[in-house]
Amino acid sequence: LLKRLSFSFFLIFAINCSSGDGSDNGSDQINTNALSVGDTYPGFDDLNICANQDLNFNYDDTSTVILVSFFAFGEATANHVSSLEALHQQYRQQGLVIVSPGKDIGNPYTCDSWKSTFGASYIIANDNERIIEQQLSKDGTHPYHVLIDKSRTIRYSQTGYDQGALESLIQTTLNE
Repeated sequence: LLKRLSFSFFLIFAINCSSGDGSDNGSDQINTNALSVGDTYPGFDDLNICANQDLNFNYDDTSTVILVSFFAFGEATANHVSSLEALHQQYRQQGLVIVSPGKDIGNPYTCDSWKSTFGASYIIANDNERIIEQQLSKDGTHPYHVLIDKSRTIRYSQTGYDQGALESLIQTTLNE
C-alpha cells in the first residue's frame, strides 16, 4: 500500500510539473529552446542598444569575449550592477564586452532610468520583446549570465551571480 501511495503521489507530481498553460509567469518555466554551454551563439539579431551606445561593439570582432547579463529592477540590483561595472572597468581593455538586456518586469523599464539610477557604463539593451532572453536564458530568472568566448561558443550559462567563478572564467577565456 505504501509503495502504491508513493507511486501515485509521484505520478500526480510529475503530471502537474509537466503540464502548463504556456503563459510566462517567471522562473517556473523552462526554455528548452535556449542555447546551452558548448553551443555556438549565432549573434544578436536585434540588439537594441539603448544606453552607452558610444561603446564600440561588433559581434563579428572575435578578439572580444561577451558577458550577457539579464537583469531585473529590484533591491539587489545596485550590488549586481556595481559588480558588473567593476568587471567592465577591469577587463574591457582586454576585450570583455558586457551586454545587459533589460525588460519590463512589473514596472516599466527604460534604459535612461537604469543608467541614471545605477550608473552602469557597459552596454544596456532593451529586450522587452524577449528576443535575446529566448535565445539564451533557460528559466527567465534574474540575474542570468551567459559568457560567449572569442569563437562565439557559449562557455557559461547560469542563473544567479557567482562572481568568483565567473571572473575566473572571464580571465581564462580572455587569455585563450
